[in-house]
Amino acid sequence: MALEILGITGIKIAAIGIELGNIALLSGLLYLYIKSYKQIKIGFTVGLISFASVLLIRSILTVGFLIFDIDALTGLHWRPIIVGGIIEFIALTILLKITWDY
Repeated sequence: MALEILGITGIKIAAIGIELGNIALLSGLLYLYIKSYKQIKIGFTVGLISFASVLLIRSILTVGFLIFDIDALTGLHWRPIIVGGIIEFIALTILLKITWDY
């Protein structure tokens, strides 16, 4: 018997749990980066704040897609994959830029 809560399957529950864990970790990193930036105002820290922020937005959107099942409503099953991929690409571009510059 598959685990199902309010119509959400076990796989989605696990994915939501993982994304909520990512949100908690990224929030902690963002807090530390902002605290560090207040002490030492350098571009590298701004890049880290941007990187963590973009990934945080990605995780929040992913949870929204999973909970509200946007793809089932629109018939566009590729949307979460494309949106997540684009956001992750932006975050990795930021990380590469700040790593290359510093």
